[in-house]
Parts: sequence; structure tokens; C-alpha cells
Amino acid sequence: MAISRRSMIGGGAAGALTALAANALAQEKGASASLRPTQTASDGRQQARSGSGYDMRDDLSPQRLTMAMWDAGYVLRHGPGGSWANHDRVLDEAVERAYNTLRIDAFPQWVDLSKPERILEWPDPKQPYMPWNWNSAVKGPIGAWMIEFMEKLLKRPSLHYTLSAWWFMPGMPGVPPVPPVLRKPATTLEGAEMWAVMLRNWKKRFGFDRLLYVDIANETPFFFPDIRERMKKETGQDYAEDGPALTPAQIAFFADEFNKPLALLRREFPELRFTTSIHADLRWLDVPLELDCLDVHFYLDTDPRWNDRTRFAEFISKNMFEKDTWFAEFSDRAKQTASAMEPMLRARQRYKMEEFAAWGARRGAPLTTTEAWSSWFYIDHPKLDWGWLLDWSKRSCDDAIACGFWGWTPHNYAQPQFANWKDVNWHRTLNERFLNAR
Repeated sequence: MAISRRSMIGGGAAGALTALAANALAQEKGASASLRPTQTASDGRQQARSGSGYDMRDDLSPQRLTMAMWDAGYVLRHGPGGSWANHDRVLDEAVERAYNTLRIDAFPQWVDLSKPERILEWPDPKQPYMPWNWNSAVKGPIGAWMIEFMEKLLKRPSLHYTLSAWWFMPGMPGVPPVPPVLRKPATTLEGAEMWAVMLRNWKKRFGFDRLLYVDIANETPFFFPDIRERMKKETGQDYAEDGPALTPAQIAFFADEFNKPLALLRREFPELRFTTSIHADLRWLDVPLELDCLDVHFYLDTDPRWNDRTRFAEFISKNMFEKDTWFAEFSDRAKQTASAMEPMLRARQRYKMEEFAAWGARRGAPLTTTEAWSSWFYIDHPKLDWGWLLDWSKRSCDDAIACGFWGWTPHNYAQPQFANWKDVNWHRTLNERFLNAR
């Protein structure tokens, strides 16, 4: 059983560690195969392609999206010395690197745009190896910083954006201390009500020009508060990341849980597109979600052959953002795995990409990915070699083109705090390859 970022942050470390221990014990007894059920709901089922020959992207504007996940960083790293301290500079850098779409967290649980001067405070998380979110103490008028960012973004006509929400809550397992929330939603329908408040104020301040879609809950079902607990209570089943086929009760739960809030938001904001992002679990193909577009996150941690070789799940099972003692071995194992298995891992991942693209075509939801490829955790460090990761990112561009993606990202590290961001030509070459593909 893989332990992912979703388990560690969204579901809490305790349950993930218990699962890892149980899996390790079973492997010692020779039972590892039985503990790794394939995503049987859809792995073996060929997805019929749309025969119409119609490509939604031909009538979308922009027709191709080069996407960067900026989420919390654009305001929580905006303070003095932070990687987003100068919003003009980082926005110009995004344009220079041929990005045309930025994904940002709107913080509907924290920010009231009618009172943007409200001071919010995050203590030092004491996580020196946190790649994306806040890695130091933050205190400031987050709403005002958000307004500043958006006003500058809208002055750059080539830039579009999407809105997302991680829904971090006080006391959420695996999450450092955070400010009090405006409201804790008990269901995604209540979350949609909070989104409606945010979007009314957003429309007044900025309009909806160049807002491409709203992701009401990032990477369902791992971050929205208590959703897995409610699913287990209502269906008798938890959502296991590498588990067996979803039961009819689980499918009904997800369809009801998300179609209702999506319908509520569509009724009030017919001019906007709405979705909930998901990770590349083929079992989603069995859930009749009414999404306006797909944002699917493709990572190697969903392939047990990668986890076995790299020991990634074991390495991140404790203090992953605090300790670097495992970096050298993980880097060596990742390079060896890429050398031995890249064609096989790529083929399996590309199959998933094709399946989601076909699902989206049938359901009228063009496919994007705003965070993806290789390892979901990496950081600049002398013991971590980025070469294999960047090679994988390059290949992902060709695969996304072949699979008919509307939007693609080179990787989930397209942010100014990473050394790779300084390589303007690397980003621009790949982004232009995707933008110019037909």
C-alpha cells in the first residue's frame, strides 16, 4: 500500500503508518500480492473513443493551457524575502517561461474579500523541506495580498488562472497550526455555499475575465474536511488509494456528494466552469460526476513497481518535511528505477492518461493536469538529483499532446523558489512545444 502526499497531509500520518506497518508484516509472510489489489473497477476495461471527431479544444479559448500550480505560495510566501515577495517579478517570469495559466488557492475558509485587511497568522511550521506551502511564519492581510496579486495578473493579457481550495483546517491531521476559519463546512454542499460567497465578492472586484474554471475541492477525497470519515460512516467503506473497485454505495456517495454542490454553483454562476480535481485513480471512471472539465493529477506513486524500487512510501512515512536523512538513498533509487523501468512506467501511466482523456471526451469535460509526473515530493538539496525528474517531465509533454490534453504542466515544481525555475529555456521550450502542438 503506497503512502502518498494525500495520506500524509489529507488523512493524517497515523492511519498511513498503521497501513504501512500492516503491509510490511504481510510482505514478510509472503502475502504482498494479495495486499496490493489493482484498481479493478476499470484497469481491464477498454474505454471506447468518441467517434464524432469533434475536439472541444478547437472551440475553447485558449485552445491549450500551460499551467503552473501556485496555490498557497503566491500569498503565503509573499512576505519579505519570500519567493513571491515581488508579485510583478514572478508574474513577468511566468509570462517569460510561456505559462498562460496559474492555479491559485482562493482560501474560501479564511478570506473574506469584503474585509481584505483582516490579519491572519500562521506560526512557523518548522518544516524546512516543505516544497510549496508556507515554510516559515506568516502574518499579514492575506485578502489584500490576494487582491494585489490579482490586479497585477489581470494587467498581463496572456495570463489566465484557475481557482482551487485545499481546505486546510485547524486540527486537521498532518497539517501545521493554521488560523481560525470563517466556517468549517460539514459537507461539500456547505463548501459550495462558501465558494458562492467568495465568488460573489470576486466578481465585484475582478470580474470573471480569464478565470478558466473553479476547482471546488483539491484532489478529492483527500483534503476536504471529514469527507472520508463520512463516507466510511455512510457506506461502511473507507477510500483506499490502491484499493479494490468502488462499491455501489461508494459510487453513489461520491456522485451525490459532488453533483449537488456543482449544480448549486452552476445555477448561480452560469458563466463559470466548475470541477473537483482528482488523482489518477481509474476507479473514478465509474463515478457519474457532472464536471465541466477534468483536472487529473498523475504521479508515479500510484505504480507499485516504482514504490517497491524507490522505497518512497517508507521514506516519507515519518517527518518527511523535517528530515533529510533519506534523500541520498531515495535519489539513487529513483535514478536506478528510471534507468531500468522508464518505458514500462511510462506505458502504464500513458494508458491512464488515455482513459481519462476518453472519459472526458464522452462526458464533455476537457482534460487538464495542474500537478503531476514523477515524484510528488522533491526539493532542492545537494543529495537530490533532479536529472531523472526533469527527463520524465520532458516525456510527459509528448504524452499529454498525444492524449489530447487541454492543459498540461511540466511538473508541480513550477514555482519561483525552485532552482529549476531559473532555467527559462527549459520551461519555455516545453511550454511552447505543448502550446504549438495540434
